Amino acid sequence: MSSKDKTSPTAFACMVAALGAMTGPSLAHADGPWENPEQIRGAVAAFVKAHLPGNAAQAHIVVQGLAEGLHFPACRQMRMGFFGYSNPYGSQTVAVTCTAPSVWTVYIPVQLVMNQAVVVAARPLAAGTVLAADDLSIIQRNASNLASSAVVNPQIAVGQVLRFGVAAGQPILASMLDAPEVVHAGQEITLIAEGDGVRISTIAKAMENGRPGQTILVRNNSSGKVIRGTVDQAGAVLVPF
Repeated sequence: MSSKDKTSPTAFACMVAALGAMTGPSLAHADGPWENPEQIRGAVAAFVKAHLPGNAAQAHIVVQGLAEGLHFPACRQMRMGFFGYSNPYGSQTVAVTCTAPSVWTVYIPVQLVMNQAVVVAARPLAAGTVLAADDLSIIQRNASNLASSAVVNPQIAVGQVLRFGVAAGQPILASMLDAPEVVHAGQEITLIAEGDGVRISTIAKAMENGRPGQTILVRNNSSGKVIRGTVDQAGAVLVPF
């Protein structure tokens, strides 16, 4: 299928419904009263709500059908089921089927809107900014549109360094953040060698800047030897032996 042939879920649902309206038994020429579209939408919303996981119970359910102009005979026996993959936190399609007195099926697209608190930039921020509390704001956003790494607690971001610039209102992602440099080139640091239960410390000079977890070069002040070690949270450099 070419890109020109692709059909959106909403358009597909309406197309299927229209086909059902044209070909379903006694549908095109039904003499009885029509099913109320609002009742169908209400029944779909109730069905989806009953199947939401507990952490999505407060989601806003948006029923996106029926297409204007479609009519379905009044139904005494109606059943519902999910059509295709049912995403409990996003887009869904519900198949509404009447079995009596007329037989018809309509496919109703449904969207869940789940608001979640997310940390955003309070103003435009440049790359290299060490984030402070007043650089950040908390707003509510639709969770289905958020990246999984979106920061939801501002304390996680405060003190971290932006890897690149962000616009005002842009969500802060964990991938945007670096820990601040705790070691700087030329700085004297504690060099710790440990292994087999033995721990030896001495003074060395950093030859590179470093963040916690980074590996940098340092020069042992006593021996003059250049060693590669890992920066810890306190700014010491660890080497195994």
